[in-house]
Amino acid sequence: MRRWLAVLVFISLAAAIAAQDNACPALQTEALNNIASRCADQAAGTLCLGHPTVAAIQRPPSSSAAARKPGDTLPVDSLDWLAISTEDRTWGAARAVFPAYAGDSLETREATLVAFGNVALYFPPPVEPPSPLINLTVTASRGAYLRAQPRLDAQIIAPLPVRTQLKAIGTSPNGNWRLVYAAPNQRGWMSQSVVSTSGNTLPVLNADSDIIPLWLPGQIFDFHSGIADAPCDGAWNSGILLQAPNFTTPTYFEINGIRVLLTGSVWLQAQISSGALIHVIDGAARVTAADVTRAVQRGYKVSVPLAIADDRSIQAEAAPTDPVPYDYQRLSRLPVHTLIQPSRVSLALYTLATPAPRDGSSPLSYMSSEDPCKIVAGRDGANLRSRPDPAAPIIAVMAYRDSALPVSRGIGVDSLPWWKLAESVWVRVDATSFAGNCNAIPLIRPGL
Repeated sequence: MRRWLAVLVFISLAAAIAAQDNACPALQTEALNNIASRCADQAAGTLCLGHPTVAAIQRPPSSSAAARKPGDTLPVDSLDWLAISTEDRTWGAARAVFPAYAGDSLETREATLVAFGNVALYFPPPVEPPSPLINLTVTASRGAYLRAQPRLDAQIIAPLPVRTQLKAIGTSPNGNWRLVYAAPNQRGWMSQSVVSTSGNTLPVLNADSDIIPLWLPGQIFDFHSGIADAPCDGAWNSGILLQAPNFTTPTYFEINGIRVLLTGSVWLQAQISSGALIHVIDGAARVTAADVTRAVQRGYKVSVPLAIADDRSIQAEAAPTDPVPYDYQRLSRLPVHTLIQPSRVSLALYTLATPAPRDGSSPLSYMSSEDPCKIVAGRDGANLRSRPDPAAPIIAVMAYRDSALPVSRGIGVDSLPWWKLAESVWVRVDATSFAGNCNAIPLIRPGL
């Protein structure tokens, strides 16, 4: 039975800490820096503590020693539930690194989960398949069909191209069909004539065999977190950073019953009253709930209504909302340095910039010296960065003739002038053209 009632009480008590703690945000910084330093050599398949206020409950009969101090680790596959809190005027943080299935061929990718603040996670016990998984490959030059039953007139689940990698778990009683997985939640039958043969013996399974979800430990979890609970200015709200490799086939996750196919990084929060909030800070995601899928690009978020299910878990209740830009300034300081792969908090460009005119004209045409200062990206575009530094992450790119209104200007670390478009949004002057009363734009000291 899930321990959600106890976990919710745990979070509620932890959230009652006074916001005026003099140590804030030093405790948060220390906990997250511990992840970057003391967990630097963290092995795959482990959870590493950034601060002692992490209650990691293992599933019996685990023999792993308890994790008590920063840098201590536990096997991810031993975890039952994890509660991270700010009790005793401290601030919890932990990082899990684990393999996860990705792509149509179910190859594995290394995923990273960083939880901080007031967060509780439940990890369902792993389900063992009835036999070892056998790798098969679609060999038919025109591809093949994954079918719902082991017969040629059965419903087609999906067409699969040649060289698709599959995981086989069984064979039909007549030996002519293989029961395979094409994705963690996509199982069906393939004719033996269209896949590679294997010398391994597969168990005989009938067409009505139970569906076994093919998830690796850490790839599926339920969670609950604080929302707007930063204890002081400069501190972070509670939540989870989840990362899968970018620029590859998407990695599968199931979070509170929500299917997420991810390439890049997301920031997650969840409460019954607010729903699950999924912010795509880098890369892209496809979010599915209630049979509705939303494609979410970096700089955007969706929310999914949540409800308490019969088993007391917190599950998706309805479809995801349409994607909308998130508040970049609120998220710009997320601790992405704790992730394994380099990441960034991206900006939805046209929340600050105006697209280039459709007629090809310059946005600076007909401007007078009395008009408000306007900048326009040059032919090579203009990179927006999180600080006036050419080494800072690129958070968005203005296309040729996109325009924006600067709020201030300053000298960057490269000793060159930069425009500031908003908090943590900078563009170098030499990447732009400008017109209007730009001398009126305030000059601020370097680094601001």
